Amino acid sequence: MLGWAGNTIAGRMSTGEMSPMVVVFLRWFIISIFLILFLNKKLITSSKLIRGKFLWLCLMGSLGLTGFNALFYIAAQNTTAINLGIIQGIMPAVILLGSVILFKESVNTTKITGLIIAFLGVIVVVSQGDYKKLVLLSFNYGDVVMLCACFFYSGFTLGLKNKPLIDPIILMTYFSLSALIFSIPLLITEHYLGGTQLPLTRTAWITILYIAFVPSFLAQVFFIKGVELVGASKAGLFINFLPIFAAILGVLLL
Repeated sequence: MLGWAGNTIAGRMSTGEMSPMVVVFLRWFIISIFLILFLNKKLITSSKLIRGKFLWLCLMGSLGLTGFNALFYIAAQNTTAINLGIIQGIMPAVILLGSVILFKESVNTTKITGLIIAFLGVIVVVSQGDYKKLVLLSFNYGDVVMLCACFFYSGFTLGLKNKPLIDPIILMTYFSLSALIFSIPLLITEHYLGGTQLPLTRTAWITILYIAFVPSFLAQVFFIKGVELVGASKAGLFINFLPIFAAILGVLLL
């Protein structure tokens, strides 16, 4: 969650430095090349483990990773880093609801209580303990786009329930390749619309390298392993740390 909170800062720092679809494409291109170079033999030997999972891989890469991140960086152009983190606080509720509907997962009092307390904690942080600030809270275009993005990643989290028994780093490599392939049409569309902006400054390249190796790789691998160990609904509750980390980093760095 700390790695993903850093992504909200990087998203804001990328504004004016490079266009959203360039960020999405480069993050998956860099990490895909890196992983292929180091894991090429393991990828070949583990390919049999993902047979029959082609459609699943396409959906996880296109909607869960490329779709979520495309909307995330569009939102980052139009709202604050703190808001980006705050809005992601709805994901635990969506994941829990999805677990109940799709997998008939039992929901006990502890889970419901934890979800409510965590959500109230986010509200207290957002409002700084002043309910008037919540009443006056306004949502702009970027906030709405970020809200839509949350449903994409909630679906990705639920989709991990059907993952094959495979090393999380190997699985992340397949996800990265899928995300890279599906980012190309978005990059072409952005170029056609005249919105392409390439990273030309030192800040831009530091930002994209951070995005590639921390939120795109390390945080994803940790999260995939976390879902494997404790389940989607429980892992989803940890997303409530994201708004708090994002707020702290936003104040410190931006």
